[in-house]
Amino acid sequence: YNFEKGTTVWLDVKDFTRERYITNLAWSPDCKYMYAQIVDRSQHHMKLNQYRVADGSFVRTILTEDNDAWIEPLDPVWFIKGRTDKFIYRTDNRDGYRSLYLVDTLGSVRRLTMADADVQYLDNDGRYVYYTSAEVSPVENHLFRLDMKRPKKAPVQLTRGRGWHNVQLSDNLKWFLDRYSNTSQPSTVAVGSTDGKKYEEVFKGEDPLEGYASCKVELGTVPSADGLYENYYRLIYPKDFDPAKKYPVILYVYGGPHSQMVQDTWLENSRM
Repeated sequence: YNFEKGTTVWLDVKDFTRERYITNLAWSPDCKYMYAQIVDRSQHHMKLNQYRVADGSFVRTILTEDNDAWIEPLDPVWFIKGRTDKFIYRTDNRDGYRSLYLVDTLGSVRRLTMADADVQYLDNDGRYVYYTSAEVSPVENHLFRLDMKRPKKAPVQLTRGRGWHNVQLSDNLKWFLDRYSNTSQPSTVAVGSTDGKKYEEVFKGEDPLEGYASCKVELGTVPSADGLYENYYRLIYPKDFDPAKKYPVILYVYGGPHSQMVQDTWLENSRM
């Protein structure tokens, strides 16, 4: 919508049928182009398209995704700082895990993150991309820095200490605030530098359940039916558990997606 002229420009979307989805809109840094992911109604096919902002005209399809089971694009594209022709794209449809890819506007695609784990993009400064992932352990979350100019070099892990780290980057991407916990530590806050040289814990929380009756909680794994994976579980014991006795068991399973039930956090991600 043009505020000065009071006019609306419509994107010239013609893919699939009129019941398509138009998702994850993104502007180019120079505001000359709009990028949209067009998904068909069955959610088996997706096209990442480029459109001109001036008149809404279609420019090109940059890449496509196809899957007989399910296509679910969750993110817009994130442009490389200082560039209008290269961006970061995230999908789980190419290599089995939700990975980051470096894409140019002509359709060249190169995988950036090589971990056998889902990753979450945070930011980039033109050379380094910052992301969090479970590549250390499926029940942990850590911050990493990856050198886009040296793709074969292993990413640098910036967070320290076992557990689930929730990270906030500074505006200049020089520092990060790290809030994390694990099964034995209620809450910790740390500050670190993104070059990996400095990391200091500035706060350690006390046990908020001190003096209250609480139950033993245990993390463990069981193999999948095909034996290829270890599935994590959280076992909450009855109060004053006696191993010589038998107890009724409540089994709760949520198969996902997008809602991890077991984490190496204080209380193992369980509610009070």
